[in-house]
Amino acid sequence: MTFTNRGSGYTTAPTVTFGAAPSGGTTATGTAVLQSGVASVTVMANGGSGYTAAPTVTFGAAPSGGTTAVGTAVLRYRVASVRVTNGGSGYAATPTVTFSAAPGGGTTAVGTAVMRDSVASVKVTNGGSGYAAAPTVTFSAPAGGTRATGTARLAASGGYDQYQNLYWARQTLAGKQLLVRLAD
Repeated sequence: MTFTNRGSGYTTAPTVTFGAAPSGGTTATGTAVLQSGVASVTVMANGGSGYTAAPTVTFGAAPSGGTTAVGTAVLRYRVASVRVTNGGSGYAATPTVTFSAAPGGGTTAVGTAVMRDSVASVKVTNGGSGYAAAPTVTFSAPAGGTRATGTARLAASGGYDQYQNLYWARQTLAGKQLLVRLAD
């Protein structure tokens, strides 16, 4: 599958529906996987005061099996922004963001994490059978934001391909495979 739009505003993984297989075939099935890390940090209006060096940024811990986000404060007389160097993974809710205290009676910066809210991938759970052409792919719409869109692709059988920053996940489809291409 090639994403034409990963969507936005998803709070839970959308339902993925593949077009029906021809008579005698089975319809492909799959599940969407949301990106689960921190995309950015919104620094509140004042950004703190009194900092002479960038404060330490700490994110709330990720759940078991996940990784905690990491970031570095960018200081311009106050905390201007946070450079997220690792968005972490496994978050089911938005983690807290805390900054180390400002020295000498200054005010400590305050910020909130902004989560990725788009589809990261589609895990094909059943490649289906009987397809002569790639089936349509439909994602359910989020309550707010934009619906993810993409197209399936059939290809001849073969091993896993990996090149540049694209990854092709495969499931056998009666001598063909359904490819799911994930763009960066």
